[in-house]
Amino acid sequence: MQKLPLEGIRVVDFTVAWAGYHITQWLAVMGAEVIKIESSLHPDMMRTFFAQDMTLVLGLNLSVSFAVLNYGKKGCTLNMNHPKAREVAKAIVKVSDIVAENFGGPVMERWGLGYSDLKKLKPDIIMYSGSGYGRTGPYKEFPAFAPIIDAFAGFTALNGYIGGEPRPFGVGGWTDLTAAHHGVFAILAALYHRSKTGEGQHIDLSMSEVAAALLPEAIIDYTMNDRVRGRLGNRDDIMAPHGCYRCRGEDKWVAIAVSSEEEWKAFCEVIGNPEWTRDERFRDGLNRWRNQEELDKLIQEWTLNHTPYEIMEMLQKAGVMAGPSSNTEELVQDHHLEERDFFVDIDHPEMGRVRLARLPWRLSDSPRGNYQHAPLLGEHNDYVFGELLNMSGEEIARLKEEQVIL
Repeated sequence: MQKLPLEGIRVVDFTVAWAGYHITQWLAVMGAEVIKIESSLHPDMMRTFFAQDMTLVLGLNLSVSFAVLNYGKKGCTLNMNHPKAREVAKAIVKVSDIVAENFGGPVMERWGLGYSDLKKLKPDIIMYSGSGYGRTGPYKEFPAFAPIIDAFAGFTALNGYIGGEPRPFGVGGWTDLTAAHHGVFAILAALYHRSKTGEGQHIDLSMSEVAAALLPEAIIDYTMNDRVRGRLGNRDDIMAPHGCYRCRGEDKWVAIAVSSEEEWKAFCEVIGNPEWTRDERFRDGLNRWRNQEELDKLIQEWTLNHTPYEIMEMLQKAGVMAGPSSNTEELVQDHHLEERDFFVDIDHPEMGRVRLARLPWRLSDSPRGNYQHAPLLGEHNDYVFGELLNMSGEEIARLKEEQVIL
């Protein structure tokens, strides 16, 4: 029987924000046993976000936000304010491979669970610490959410229309997700290193550095040319046409990018070679780039007669990059994503069936992945404390009475 790549690996999950959730979620889907630690005294903040109808959650197991970011995991409850809970957590670490946390400060150190402490418990432990600015430097204890990181790392300054003000991204969280992908890669690299050397690792990931690393052109433009980039809207440094154009229908748009003379000729043929395509202003790539405002107006006169999907089909068949600017409904109903089985339906004990996005890649010789529902609060207490740590029923009852397991 085929196994998932990370079967046999156990992760202790202390993460409390989006980037951390997504890291441990990926590990869980790939087969790792992820044990999420929280408590009814301080439940995970995502449990209090939105329910299925986007109203405020009325129950700690009814949050769509939590379900989206925590499927595949197990969950147990420990009151980490209690000294005995920290000892129980250490016992879980002793039988685990990875500890993940992304607190906005030295919370783990205050609990006696910093990397130096964990190494004494398990010398080959791998610890992931994610934060907004990293665990060293003058900003090391500054908390940060994704929009703050976007601004700090330079993205907000580059986002917006020419001559306009800096604009935050409309949907928060992309920095979290990108940081999570880097975090998963680093953890897998640390696991590989451990398999070769027997040594653990402490991974210090800075979200701001993840974001800044995605701006190599802007950075090198400044370091080599002493030039600070401005906002370009939908335009590109080289390509023209390059933008999002209104189409037939209410609030319908298509993105088009032409990257070469061959593609320009193909584009002109698709739109019927109107007379304006032979205008001197558009004779080559440089002139098209210099006259983008006029070019975009003329292109939109054509796109307004077609739907985004019609345009995508026509241009892609001619070798020109184009695609609809999809809203959520169109994305969920897209036949291409449906054929690729991108969405997964998960049966949840209290929420019913929930459709969620799966991981965006496939391994040809591995099973589909672990897509169990996100854990109910304390759902796996009996497994973690009884089966994994071999506690007796009396001991577990006593810890509950002392509000250690809470």
